[in-house]
Amino acid sequence: MKLFKTKKSYIRSGLLYGITDIHSHLLPGVDDGIDTYDESVKVLHWLKDKGIRRIYLTPHVMSDLQKNTRAYLTEQFNAFTKRLEDEQVEDIPELKLGSEYMLEAAFEEHKKEGLITYADRQVLVETSYMFPPIDFMRLLINLQEDGYSPVLAHPERYRYMEERDYTYLKKQNISFQLNIFSLAGAYGNYAKEKAEKLLKCGYYNYAGSDFHCLKRHENSFSVKILTKKQQVALKELFDNNNRLW
Repeated sequence: MKLFKTKKSYIRSGLLYGITDIHSHLLPGVDDGIDTYDESVKVLHWLKDKGIRRIYLTPHVMSDLQKNTRAYLTEQFNAFTKRLEDEQVEDIPELKLGSEYMLEAAFEEHKKEGLITYADRQVLVETSYMFPPIDFMRLLINLQEDGYSPVLAHPERYRYMEERDYTYLKKQNISFQLNIFSLAGAYGNYAKEKAEKLLKCGYYNYAGSDFHCLKRHENSFSVKILTKKQQVALKELFDNNNRLW
């Protein structure tokens, strides 16, 4: 019985082997994530060594980053992957471009341009951590009416959300994406406790790292935090991730 009570880290659990990470900020120089090409290559090698097979690069798209349009990010992604190819960089995960869209007034303009999505027109969205956007549900419903499927990033980090909000969103077929480092306390006890509860209740559909830089996240891979039940639940979420590729 003791074996099944022993907590494991992400690395020791084997959960990361062969997974698709659907949330990262590794496209260099476009947001608050990785700054340089060389740093990005270093991190990609490191993540491949930990078992991660495929990664969506999902830079922020918001009014504070006006350059980050679909056209600009596609151009930056193509230049990045071409340089990787030209320099014959090997032993890194496979890469695809995604985006993390802030639900705000400017979002409707990005939607006119065409959103960068996962498979089946699923699109990663977020809100402010402290306050919901004006017409929050209308923005989500409009997305669905336009043929997109919203995936709400790190719902455990939204301080304005209560249990009734999560229940309502799930009833509206909004998918939830767990930040795996929330379980390690990377965003404080508030997000950790919420993440544990939402995972236990089966509210999550997907899981991602929300990786910004190695220094910030390296230790979270090795902390022994995951119970047996959490490992089983996370395995299902990572399996779901693979279907978005």
